[in-house]
Amino acid sequence: MKPYIGPFTWCIFLLLAGLPWLQSHWEGALVVFAALVLVPLGFELLKLPWQNIHWIAVFGLLLAYLLYPNPYAAILALPYLTFAAWTSLQFFIQVFSNPARSLGKVVECAALIYWTVGAVWSLCWLAQFAPLGFDATMVGLTAAHFHLAGFVLTLLVAILYQSDRSLFNRILAWVSLFGMPLVATGITLTKLGYSPVIEWIAGIGFAVMALGVVFQQLRLVFNANMPPTARWLWGAGALCLCAGATLASLYALRFVYPIDWVNIPNMKIWHGSLNTLGFAWASLSGWAYLHRMLSTMRLF
Repeated sequence: MKPYIGPFTWCIFLLLAGLPWLQSHWEGALVVFAALVLVPLGFELLKLPWQNIHWIAVFGLLLAYLLYPNPYAAILALPYLTFAAWTSLQFFIQVFSNPARSLGKVVECAALIYWTVGAVWSLCWLAQFAPLGFDATMVGLTAAHFHLAGFVLTLLVAILYQSDRSLFNRILAWVSLFGMPLVATGITLTKLGYSPVIEWIAGIGFAVMALGVVFQQLRLVFNANMPPTARWLWGAGALCLCAGATLASLYALRFVYPIDWVNIPNMKIWHGSLNTLGFAWASLSGWAYLHRMLSTMRLF
């Protein structure tokens, strides 16, 4: 798979979508970027085959977002959801049918499940279906959140754990299994009228986990045995995640320490872009570069 196909196609998507659409639905553009760029990178790191039929599913999602708010656009996103669900199910069966399964494989499985959940929320947004009364913006942001904080962050935790099975990385692995469900539960309970305490505790806890990933990536940045290109990418990703996690913490604490600037319109642009175009792309690209270099070395 050529690494430039996804980013180039996303740039075309931005041109076709137009500025008014992007200003209103930037969260949708981030989901399309995740599907075009981050998911293929994730497949490469998971050593899963990426076939031409997978591009058909992804391009179907891209066209669906271009047609939004046409409610029939959701039909074009069905192959993408099917692709995500089938891949996750196969991986789940493979992992849990093995009695000797490792924690790293379980975390990888969780990452794929989060991706599938993100695909479900994408379909809901495209179909203009609002579960639990969430508005369209929250539904779209939830789709992006499960693609990024769910799929990408969890996959990176799995990679960190498998490269160094230290106690610190083991804790990160276990937290990654429960972090996303707790954050989603907290947001849902707040929406239903319950105390926001669970939401801000889960949000702060998840941000702490993200900062743990920042710490581990920065350790790799200063590891002279790692290739410089990978180290630069990890460093950029860590800094973007640090900024994104700080914004997430401020948003989670909005009921206790409200800040006018920390609102949904600003969060989806700055927090979303930092996490997607900065942290997720740079971090996955760093690991992909390292794996490709090691694969090349093994050929000689």
